[in-house]
Amino acid sequence: MNRLMWLARGVLAAAICCIPSLAAAHGGGTPQITDLPAGPYRLFAWTSPDPWRAESAAHITVAVTRVDDQGQTFPVAGAAVRVALAAADGAAQRVELAATPVSAVATGFYEADHLLPAAGPWEVSVQVEGEAGKGMVSFAVHAEPAAAVNWPLWIGAAVALLALAGILGTRRPPLAAKVAGVRPAPH
Repeated sequence: MNRLMWLARGVLAAAICCIPSLAAAHGGGTPQITDLPAGPYRLFAWTSPDPWRAESAAHITVAVTRVDDQGQTFPVAGAAVRVALAAADGAAQRVELAATPVSAVATGFYEADHLLPAAGPWEVSVQVEGEAGKGMVSFAVHAEPAAAVNWPLWIGAAVALLALAGILGTRRPPLAAKVAGVRPAPH
């Protein structure tokens, strides 16, 4: 395959990486809780993006674990995990979300997403209920004001357009020119 095609593919991949929502899978983020007891459970929580922004989606990932009698830690599947978001200054209404399991493969991981209506400090409460009992932990996250311009989106779009122009610019001559024996001029 020619160099221009590889260049166009590289530019397209860079464009996709410039748009965080396309490049990033759910899960992970900034650690907020690390192995904190919540009733019979041990919780971990991550938030993304970093920082949170008003008028943008806030993502919370929670890992629910438990320690057995032998001291072994294991993930807890089938728990009911609820995430509550409350603006510390009361500027926005409290929201309660049911966190959903990430996947059958990622046992013990749950996630919730919500569009933040306001900037400022937010109190996040994570409540877990399962066969072993109930537990709750809280942490604070600060949301920055809404971004005036979504620069990653615009940069990604510009790079994608340049990649498209590169791909179209490297197209081969029409079949009729090949049949007639006309060769394109060397570059």
